[in-house]
Amino acid sequence: MIAISVSTNYDDLLNIILPQNYKFFDKWYIITIDVINKYKFPNVETIYYDFYNNKIFNKGGSIRYCQELISSTNYEGNILLLDSDIYLPDNFIDIKPYTLYGTNDRYDYYSYNHFKNNVIDSIYPYAKSFQGYFQLYHHNELILYDHSMNCSECDLYFHRFFHQKIVVSTLNVSHLEKSGIHWR
Repeated sequence: MIAISVSTNYDDLLNIILPQNYKFFDKWYIITIDVINKYKFPNVETIYYDFYNNKIFNKGGSIRYCQELISSTNYEGNILLLDSDIYLPDNFIDIKPYTLYGTNDRYDYYSYNHFKNNVIDSIYPYAKSFQGYFQLYHHNELILYDHSMNCSECDLYFHRFFHQKIVVSTLNVSHLEKSGIHWR
């Protein structure tokens, strides 16, 4: 499985997320303007992208760029679009082509201390809406993100490509900050 994450100014959260999440992926592309070199995981690759070229924050364009890179390698496996502040649990699933998978719940933690002590600050009300913090699908070179002005809608447009969508009832993820922050 390949993961794609867009990450800017998330060094503090990546220190928590990387050691947990990297083990689930054959390859993890982290698209950034920052340099992430503390961890030397062989399956994590940093891709640099100019998010601000004529845009407020072109998250969609950066994901599309990475999807096109993956397509050029003739990859035929699964891809997980994963936000940089999502901590994955240990239960993953097999997926079917032309299907988009989403989470059952997303628990928001407003501090690392709350996360460590499992004090949930908020349960995300749109967890079952296939939003961009977690979109798992089988790679298809014709299904790509569109360019975007910020982070608020490109994932919503992307999920419309899939006629079959499945919420994984046993999959709950942890989100390590308040919702809606860093969209620009």
